[in-house]
Amino acid sequence: MKSILVADNRSDVLATLEPILKHWGYRVLSTRKAYQVMTFLRESVPCLLIIGEALLADPELALDAEATQRIGSGALPVIALKQEGAKESGLTPSESLEVPLGLFELFSFIQRKVENYPRHNLRLRLRLPGMYSLANNTFILAEILNLSMHGLFFKAASRVEKGDRVTVVFPLLGQGKEIEVKATVLYVVQPETKNNFFQGFSVGFDDVPEDYRRQLEKFIREHFLKEVAASRNGVGDFSAEQLKS
Repeated sequence: MKSILVADNRSDVLATLEPILKHWGYRVLSTRKAYQVMTFLRESVPCLLIIGEALLADPELALDAEATQRIGSGALPVIALKQEGAKESGLTPSESLEVPLGLFELFSFIQRKVENYPRHNLRLRLRLPGMYSLANNTFILAEILNLSMHGLFFKAASRVEKGDRVTVVFPLLGQGKEIEVKATVLYVVQPETKNNFFQGFSVGFDDVPEDYRRQLEKFIREHFLKEVAASRNGVGDFSAEQLKS
């Protein structure tokens, strides 16, 4: 399991980042103290350092030559979390992120910096009713199994082929809204023994109107955060105040 070191003197930032990163499958090492960063770097090998600008400029950070070389060579990417009033640091981060954090921006940054085969879209796993239609044909009911800002996957009898243009309709449960967009079939899963006769197809959205994009982004963000909170074994909800609404 890859580990990420998170260092920030703001407890609400740590409380937001830790459960999200763990939900994405990373081991999280966290601290609010600059001097502990070097201790973690000596005792573990994180693949990414996420650090607040105040700690980045703190004299107690005291990185040794090996850690400085790893950062300078890009072997240990550094994402700085912007902080008003923080002093300038002699260490140049790989990237900087605004706080409050953008969930989709955070996902993109981490994928690019950590993963050998980065995913481009934050996908929400869910079971959502939906419909699709080929050309002007009748709409067919189907179940949506995952959803992102750029497309979705239908569990359905295969009535489409790769490259087909379809219209998809699905509700944003809890928001009282419905999305209807044009899409293109990206791939089809045929019912075969090797996949227990599961069948369905993935579509990529074409041009999504801006109002639909905002609604969809809100829906995915809210359901993702609920999913993260539920995965914490009843510990309770976490502070999401440091995420952009």
